[in-house]
Amino acid sequence: MQQNNTDTQQMEHNKKWRCYLLICITSLTNFVSVGEAIDNVEDYPYYFGINSHVNYMFGTVTFTVSLLILIFDLIGFIRNKFDFKSLKDGKVEGLTLFLFFLWWIAGVISITRAGALGYAALNIYFSTWASLFACLDALNRWGGEKDILTLQQLTRISITLPSWWIVFWASIIIFGSAADAVTMSVTPYVIDSCGVAAAVGVLASVFSAFFILSHYEFFPCCQACSSWLSYGGWFELACSILVNIWLVIGLEQLTGAGRIASTITGSGGSDPNSEDDVPGSNIYVAIWVAFIASVMVTVKWKEARAIRFAQTSGAKAGEEELEEGDDEGEETEIGNDNNDSDEVRI
Repeated sequence: MQQNNTDTQQMEHNKKWRCYLLICITSLTNFVSVGEAIDNVEDYPYYFGINSHVNYMFGTVTFTVSLLILIFDLIGFIRNKFDFKSLKDGKVEGLTLFLFFLWWIAGVISITRAGALGYAALNIYFSTWASLFACLDALNRWGGEKDILTLQQLTRISITLPSWWIVFWASIIIFGSAADAVTMSVTPYVIDSCGVAAAVGVLASVFSAFFILSHYEFFPCCQACSSWLSYGGWFELACSILVNIWLVIGLEQLTGAGRIASTITGSGGSDPNSEDDVPGSNIYVAIWVAFIASVMVTVKWKEARAIRFAQTSGAKAGEEELEEGDDEGEETEIGNDNNDSDEVRI
């Protein structure tokens, strides 16, 4: 009976097959589009990395591995002999997905850096980011199956915490892209807009990092940080509004015509030494994502405050009950001592 249950368990398909299929599709789109751009190098002479075949490998590796995982899971007799999801109690699959995720972090940095090959075609740009998020989704689902830390568990402390995380990472991307773009720009107004983008990214990342750390009670020695400076308070609302205003200023300064975030692809790979060159970058998408996430913090603040108040009230009620129980215990002990004294006297 036990052997039959084991066979049935081995015959089960991998529950993450849709995730692997999505990785296959995005990776295939990526390396095909990159290959086309490299084959037509004479049409894209100024894109960074156009002559390097490293960018070609990111999609090729994850497409090949995820396709093999799907094939092994699809064919019954192979799955019974080699059940990938059960190797080392699932640790092999988890390590594979983690390496996928790290691999595509490197891919995003290489392919979508300012003026890079990712801006030769939007298929390259979006498939690169889609591959990264597909790998993250698969890794997150694996963590849920193994009862390991997931994104939901990481951000469930407060309803505003996921938005603060989005603001933080989008701001880091804004700053990094601006620092990268300014090194290859010669036009004064592009250089100036890169400085503005860096300032926007730094300020937004500082505010978001503070509230992320306050959610995890990273400042236990600071009384103010655990009270009025913490999440769910008026200080969080004021800061979110300030970040909203700051990002609106950034949108006005950076997305105008000829600015660094006027488009995703920039001026289309023109000569970087020309006066009309605007390198493609992640700034346009990142600043809009940061702004929307910051607005969501403001919108959800009232609900977060109510949840925070309920949690605080519950904690205080629990402490009062414990104190009352201790007081009753002390009174009982005193009464017992008095009775013992009376018995001794008798």
